[in-house]
Amino acid sequence: MKYIEVALNLPLQRSFQYGVPAELAPHLEIGSRVLVPFRNRNLTGFVIREKKEGGGEKQVRDVIKLIDDFPAVSHPLLRLGQWMSEYYHCSLGQSLHSMLPIQYSLKDGEERKESRKVSCLRDPAVRKKGNVFLLKARGTKEKTSIFLSLIREVLARERQVVLVVPEISYISSWQRLIESHYRNSIAIFHSKLTKRQRYIHWMRMRKGEAHLAIGTRCLVFAPFPDLGLIVLDEEENLAYKQRETPRYHAREVAEKRGEIEGFPVVLMSQTPSLESWARLNKGEYLSIPSSTTRRIFPRVEIIDLRREEDRIFSAPLKRAVKQALERHELAILFLDKRGFSRYLFCEECGEVLRCPNCNIGLTFHLRGTISCHYCSYQEQSPVICPYCKGDKLRGMGIGTEQVEREAKMRFPKALVRRADLDIGSSSLYGLVRDDVIKGKIDILVGTKLIIKEEILREAEMVGIISADSLLNLPDFRASERLFQLLVKIKGSIKKEGKILIQTYNPTHYSLRCVKDREEDFYPEEMRAREELHYPPHVHWTRILLEGKVKAKVAEAGQRIATELDKKGVKFLGSSPCPFTKIKGRYRYQLILRDDDPAHISNFLKGELGSSSRSFNRVKVSVDVDPQELM
Repeated sequence: MKYIEVALNLPLQRSFQYGVPAELAPHLEIGSRVLVPFRNRNLTGFVIREKKEGGGEKQVRDVIKLIDDFPAVSHPLLRLGQWMSEYYHCSLGQSLHSMLPIQYSLKDGEERKESRKVSCLRDPAVRKKGNVFLLKARGTKEKTSIFLSLIREVLARERQVVLVVPEISYISSWQRLIESHYRNSIAIFHSKLTKRQRYIHWMRMRKGEAHLAIGTRCLVFAPFPDLGLIVLDEEENLAYKQRETPRYHAREVAEKRGEIEGFPVVLMSQTPSLESWARLNKGEYLSIPSSTTRRIFPRVEIIDLRREEDRIFSAPLKRAVKQALERHELAILFLDKRGFSRYLFCEECGEVLRCPNCNIGLTFHLRGTISCHYCSYQEQSPVICPYCKGDKLRGMGIGTEQVEREAKMRFPKALVRRADLDIGSSSLYGLVRDDVIKGKIDILVGTKLIIKEEILREAEMVGIISADSLLNLPDFRASERLFQLLVKIKGSIKKEGKILIQTYNPTHYSLRCVKDREEDFYPEEMRAREELHYPPHVHWTRILLEGKVKAKVAEAGQRIATELDKKGVKFLGSSPCPFTKIKGRYRYQLILRDDDPAHISNFLKGELGSSSRSFNRVKVSVDVDPQELM
């Protein structure tokens, strides 16, 4: 009998051996999906190895059935999955499962053979041999011009192109742009498609019926037979980091896949991540020359709120909105906080009304509710304090609802619209974008949902209600995130327009660099990171511990800290996360930091693997290169 090793979607660093019935043996290949018995249930797994005889198992059970008519994962993708398993400290089954985000049988009646077309055009100067390129382009016009020239070059050599975007809302605008120059059909892939739709597009890519695909993060695993280029738009975007196991970053996976399969990867960004900027300066990335034409950018004004009486509408902001309305131009007011007030505070006893599941202040909404934006807990807003029975509950902090109300009061003739996740509709962005383009909105109030180029380019004025709400987050990347947001706005709105930034910290270098010299930001931020031993100067890995009993979580964190001390691994913690409790689970974390990633990796494979199994009701997860520490 033929035997195989199967990787299952389980958090276990091992494969499992199964026998192959004679009728399945001729059709089963490496990379095939199979249904196998596991304890008292049946699971789907991937064939990773064939064996002539069984061994090491007391009782070898047989494969139940072959799920697909062909290998669902190619040999290069299997190699990529093995790298992901090692680098991100997950099982091979988990990494391979993440590559196939369609729970569908892939039977289609085609012959069981590889459909890979090997191009005879192997010019090294064109193929670029797996290098990573960074394109710092300002605006869609320049980005599109370079992107179109790249895809023409790749498609002419009978290879395929993948364009990865950070959010679904980016796809339609890119699709329209590309279709105006590219006549063949485009495959689309993202989580909002039905299973059937994803299956159809996945098969079109696999068969080579489409040569160009646009999609979100998971498209880095596109099953193209001869992939020739991956492009990541806005490579600095947080959405490229997977939050569930395997916690991969699409940029790193794309780079590794390009290395394995021998094609270039292009990262596009107005404001690259500090990691990419550092790699460019070290020579690890190559630069694609962008336009040298001197552009005229809108004026940036920093408003010191310490000198203003109104914390929402400073005198300069009121004047700017009024001027935009007089010229019948769109004014955008940005604040990255939903609701009316960030929390309710009792003036008599000093207590804050908190979420019972997350211990985070409940956001007050004008509809008369207080809600948690982390677990969706909601209740009617009380009139009496539940702690002291006092009647002096007061809203603290500003949200988009409050900005919207103030805008309507101050500019009663203006058409004011709010756009944030509280509005509800999944198609909200498209509706807002269309109304902006049609001139149906005078003042648009919103969160990051509206910070998209196709909306910003219609605006003459953007007011940042509070830069401090982003700058003061308990995250060492806060300055970088704020800088990237402001530069994106600056590069997208009308050149004769202006940006007004309200802040209590007007001398902060991230704001100063946006106003005067953007190129000064990266060296200054790198110096600060180096002094504090923050990435990208050192390698960070986060160990997150979660559980319903706080004492058990704290104890598990202390045990890991003790092991780290013994092994000489540098680390921070164990300590409560900034948001200590989410969805009823207490959260502690340790940050492992070392110049040598292998030192951390050895500990994670050894001591952590053995000790974490003994933790009672405490979930331990590993996040390599964490992007958020909240």
